[in-house]
Amino acid sequence: FQHDNDPKHTTKMTTALLRKLKVKVMEWPSISPDLKPLEHLLGILKRKVEKHHVSNVQKLHDVIIEECKRIPATNSAALVNSMPRMIKAVLNNNGANTKY
Repeated sequence: FQHDNDPKHTTKMTTALLRKLKVKVMEWPSISPDLKPLEHLLGILKRKVEKHHVSNVQKLHDVIIEECKRIPATNSAALVNSMPRMIKAVLNNNGANTKY
């Protein structure tokens, strides 16, 4: 099991429950956007959406849907394939932020 070490995930009660259920919890840096391909994908989407000048929530919704459709699947695959390199960079940087 993996979580981001948010305080609600690391309370004594949560930790005890996970232990009781014999859930193996992976060690993971507390704040690790470098290790979340979705964060990178959302960054791409955000830059695309910002190019539009939306004036209401419905237009924003429509633009987000349209721009999501335009992101090639190869972007997602490239992000997933880059994970070993990103993990190595985080490990080499002792868990701190990296250039990613």
